[in-house]
Amino acid sequence: MKKEDFTAEEWQTLFNAPSMAGLAVTAASPSGPIGVMKEMFSVGMSLADLVKKKSDNTLIQALVEDVKKRGTKPKKPENVKNMEEVKTYALQQLQTAADILDKKNAGDEGEEFKSWLIDISQRTAEAAKEGGFLGFGGERVSSEEKAALNEISAILKG
Repeated sequence: MKKEDFTAEEWQTLFNAPSMAGLAVTAASPSGPIGVMKEMFSVGMSLADLVKKKSDNTLIQALVEDVKKRGTKPKKPENVKNMEEVKTYALQQLQTAADILDKKNAGDEGEEFKSWLIDISQRTAEAAKEGGFLGFGGERVSSEEKAALNEISAILKG
């Protein structure tokens, strides 16, 4: 599939989806300013990995090319008051992305795109430890993040 196979609004939703996959996990269990930075940095690293690997998936290739042109500036959630609302917004955006791919009969490329989003969310969850003190102790993935990962998987594998 190519960018031209989607309306501008559909493409923007797909373009934002990698950031939303990371944001849903980060919002589920914010781990302080440095942890949040690490988690959101992992989203960018996932995109960078794709650039290096040169995916055969034309949908992902089109997204990567668009990211190269305009950077990763996702649409900001509007009228959100707390992190739970941010998480809800991000999950809704992922559901919309999944619906678009299903509606367009994206097939294997769509499924690979969804799997990639799940991978981004997993990498985001593992990017910073939760709890602990001064980097000692804590857990790699919090129970809140695990719950968010389950929600993301249910949406994208649905």
